[in-house]
Amino acid sequence: MATLLVLSLPDFVTDVERRWEALPADVPLVVGGAADGPGLVVAACRVARAAGVHSGQPLREAARLVPTARFVPGILDRYAEAASMLDELVRRWCTEVDWVAIDRAVIPAIALRGAAPAALADQIQRAVRDELGLAAAVGLADTEAAATVAAALMAPSGLLQVLPGYDARFLAALEVRWLPGLQAAARTRLEANGVQSIGDLASLEPHVAERLIGAGGLALWQSARAEAPRPLASTELPRSLTRVLPLQGLVSSEEVQLAAEHLADQLAQRLVHIGAFAHALTVRVVNADQRFRSRSMTLREAGRLRADLVPAARALASQLWKFGQPPVRVSVVASGLTADGPQLSLFDLSTQEQPSLRRLDGLRTQRSFRALAKGTLTRRSRAS
Repeated sequence: MATLLVLSLPDFVTDVERRWEALPADVPLVVGGAADGPGLVVAACRVARAAGVHSGQPLREAARLVPTARFVPGILDRYAEAASMLDELVRRWCTEVDWVAIDRAVIPAIALRGAAPAALADQIQRAVRDELGLAAAVGLADTEAAATVAAALMAPSGLLQVLPGYDARFLAALEVRWLPGLQAAARTRLEANGVQSIGDLASLEPHVAERLIGAGGLALWQSARAEAPRPLASTELPRSLTRVLPLQGLVSSEEVQLAAEHLADQLAQRLVHIGAFAHALTVRVVNADQRFRSRSMTLREAGRLRADLVPAARALASQLWKFGQPPVRVSVVASGLTADGPQLSLFDLSTQEQPSLRRLDGLRTQRSFRALAKGTLTRRSRAS
């Protein structure tokens, strides 16, 4: 049985942008700035890459190659939010995950719940596509290097399982460029010395491989030999939790705060369910121009209850509403998750907590959050 599952999202950035911009799959997409801007391409979709566009290329050159492409600046908050939701989704099928990068995760087979790894991998891929609009490829193998290469070969959305014990043979015949983590300069030096395949690299003496590759050469040589040079850094808790609520119509500052309160309440329920505490809270709003504005707060003590999160969410949301720029979307993020709660106080605070709890009760309202999501809440009159 395969011991590792590698989940790869090779088009993560462009997939996230395509979903936000509601672009059809056949429309070329380039991330990095305006088509006539002075910057460089950060990412390009497969349609644009097929026309010659690549990362690091001047935007003007990319525009010349693909004049019909949609050029977007790239908004980090979009990727952070998508990564948070992706992490939580993946953990439905496993007890721990090692996120090597924002677009690649390594999951030990022993951490998978239920069915065979290949069957679970198929379920994960379907959920990532259907719920988040992201394409994911999966590689299954005994070692991380072989599983990563298998996922790369199946990009953007296939699945490849290497038979147990066949990792070294699987890698040997592939061109050395497929080896994960190998820099272009190191690849050029290897090829100049007759190392064309991963098998060629594996056959070198370790000191020769290290000399040709440079920094990290020994680890890459071990990967080429289907050994395991890196211990996994899996975590049982997600990196963060995110909840989102779309808004319709013009809304008031109070309604934005109510939305944030509702989302913070959802986060509190989820934190209790997974046995985690949050150390920080972030509230984001998106205006009609699809731009994010956000405010964050480090909680005085790690918390997971409604009384811990709701006041903070409301306070942050109150700073984000601006007249004339009504938000169309609110999200709340609980981050810095740990299994450790707040330190116990040396004093009995039960009597001191009562006023704060009463103030919290005062924040509650009879307004329906379902109505808020559907845009049917009535705004307060200016006279009030």
